[in-house]
Amino acid sequence: MARDRHRAAWEDWGRVDPFWAVLSEADARHGGWDVDRFFATGVEMVATMLKHAGGYGRPERHEVALDFGCGLGRLTRALAPHFTRTFGLDIASTMIDEARRLDVGPDRSGAEFVLHDRDDLSRYETKSVDFLSCLLVLQHLPSRDAIETYLREFVRVLAPGGAAVVQLPVHVPTGERGSRLRRWLQPRTRGARLLRALGVSPRVLYERFGWQPEMHMSGIPYEETVAVLESAGGEILDVSPETTDPGGVVSRLYFVALAQPRATST
Repeated sequence: MARDRHRAAWEDWGRVDPFWAVLSEADARHGGWDVDRFFATGVEMVATMLKHAGGYGRPERHEVALDFGCGLGRLTRALAPHFTRTFGLDIASTMIDEARRLDVGPDRSGAEFVLHDRDDLSRYETKSVDFLSCLLVLQHLPSRDAIETYLREFVRVLAPGGAAVVQLPVHVPTGERGSRLRRWLQPRTRGARLLRALGVSPRVLYERFGWQPEMHMSGIPYEETVAVLESAGGEILDVSPETTDPGGVVSRLYFVALAQPRATST
């Protein structure tokens, strides 16, 4: 199943190069990320998100924060000082284990890292989350249906007065898919895939053969994303201008709240 392949790929990323898998800077592969700088980017991003949401008076409460697709806890740890309880969810046990290992000592954030093994957020009650973040995650889900399911779930769990900040590509160049296919057809990569299926260590394959776990990439056009969020009962507070990464993927950042009930005339 696509979901199982997706989970297996991110389990492998957690083994071979988790920092680069989360933030794919060109010079940071094979353990090239400075750990302090990596987590500092999370502090900066959380400060930016909270400041922008604060301009809309959100979140009104600071009880529960949820970081969906937390990876190593880059954003989760930065959110924790601002909320009574902060949860980081990820489908890969390797990422969760490493996030817990890194978040120790006197500066431990107090965030709770949770292995996410469901297709929705059914562990979380409706209208229970004051702030939700999801950056660089939905684009890797295996299908559009899965992306839309989580967009709706983000709105469902949002508390009145809460806010969600969601990044999602609006355009993924077809050339990227083509380049992935060409890599797959390369004899060395094809052979490495076979060796991985036979149980050879992913780290050996990654470092010696250039193999890498699958990293699916997709998006939803802006108007269609807004329609999904609004149909789920969300209100768009703001949307960032388009940004384009070095690979040509065009993304936007959506600031979402729970729509206010419309007043009825008497």
